[in-house]
Amino acid sequence: MRKNVFSKIKRVSFLVCLLGVFQTGYSQQANQEPLNLDLTTALKIAHDNNPTIKIAELEIQRVDYSKKEAMGNLLPSLSASGQYTNSIMKSVMFMPESFSAMMGGQKYMEIGYKNSYTGTVSAALPLVNFSLWEQIKSKQNEIDLILEKARASKIDMTKQVKDAYFAVLLAKNSLKVLERSINNAKETLKTTETSFEQGVVSEYDLIRAKVQVSNLNPTYISAKNGLELAILQLKMILSLPQDQEIVFLENLEDFSGRIISVSAAESERAANNNSDIRQLDLNIASLQHSLRMVNSQHLPSLSAFGQYTYQTQAEDFKFADYNWVGSAAVGLQLSIPIFNGRTVVNKAKQLKISLQELELQKQYASDGIELQIQAAINSMKAAQEQLLVNKDAISQAERGYEIAKVRYQTGSGTILELNDSELSMTQANLNYQQSLYDFLTAQTNLEKVLGKE
Repeated sequence: MRKNVFSKIKRVSFLVCLLGVFQTGYSQQANQEPLNLDLTTALKIAHDNNPTIKIAELEIQRVDYSKKEAMGNLLPSLSASGQYTNSIMKSVMFMPESFSAMMGGQKYMEIGYKNSYTGTVSAALPLVNFSLWEQIKSKQNEIDLILEKARASKIDMTKQVKDAYFAVLLAKNSLKVLERSINNAKETLKTTETSFEQGVVSEYDLIRAKVQVSNLNPTYISAKNGLELAILQLKMILSLPQDQEIVFLENLEDFSGRIISVSAAESERAANNNSDIRQLDLNIASLQHSLRMVNSQHLPSLSAFGQYTYQTQAEDFKFADYNWVGSAAVGLQLSIPIFNGRTVVNKAKQLKISLQELELQKQYASDGIELQIQAAINSMKAAQEQLLVNKDAISQAERGYEIAKVRYQTGSGTILELNDSELSMTQANLNYQQSLYDFLTAQTNLEKVLGKE
């Protein structure tokens, strides 16, 4: 009996805890506010969360410190050292025969003391060093290259966000068009059922009306799933949680007024802003710096130095009795390379070949970019022409549907005419949305090629 009571208490406790967990999760979802999203906000979220840009900012700091390190080599260097030497066997000096006879036949004599102490302070300052100067210049080029890579990442992210955002708006508008089509079909079915009960229309018309509603449902479900997938893809690009509710503040038609035409001349001038070309230019400049650094190894270098030495020697460890002596020296050091096995020459030839390769890559990239620009412009023109045609087709299809609807309601038209006009109107609306989306994506491709952020 007691075991049954304890088991019931455990079950109740477990249910209470489980209910508390569900309530907590529900309250967290309830407290999560929907995100009001437009294209500007989406781009800001994507750029703020872009890890490549954050990494580039850290990389710039690293290269900046590297530049300061190189500039530090132009400043004087100062070092100090201390040394103690215990001469277990002292050095000797051999004497000539004449002097040896005077010393009682001893042919050598020991030099120095057993204990030796030396303290040295040294300073050096480079005066002329072409390689070091060129290395400092190359650091700024490295910073520019990192900045350009970050800009390329930002441009690529902008295109991804725009494509995903426009895909969501296209899916939303397509779903609205299909919803209106289903509502029209249901309204036609309702009218047909009433007319059939009154004996005005045949059973065939009733069957056709039901089939029309049934045929639209799979397309509507597919469009609904497509919208959910498009929203999930946008959330993934923006690094948003999947359960985040989003309220879209714009429609695809809102961007119809932002359509711009780009001439070939403007595209050719703007092609210099392409990120791939600019990165190739910076890589070429980097190799040129490297080539100058290598060639500078043929040139002499000049530096100044100074040294102060404080030393003493003794046979014992009576430090108070030591005699310390100081000495100092300053001077110039000139280094002139004469022969190094042609290693510098061969290294310079390698860099020259690499420069030729980059120049060819730049030429091929420029040709490819011109093709991309022309293709994007052609796509924009084709989509723009299709927009005008589809917009006019919508007006005609809507007018045709209204006429067919009145004819069917008055008994002078057939349900086949009504269904056909309704299908034409739906297709015209979908074609208009698709052509608008095609133009916006072509424009986005052109902006990416032209290097617009």
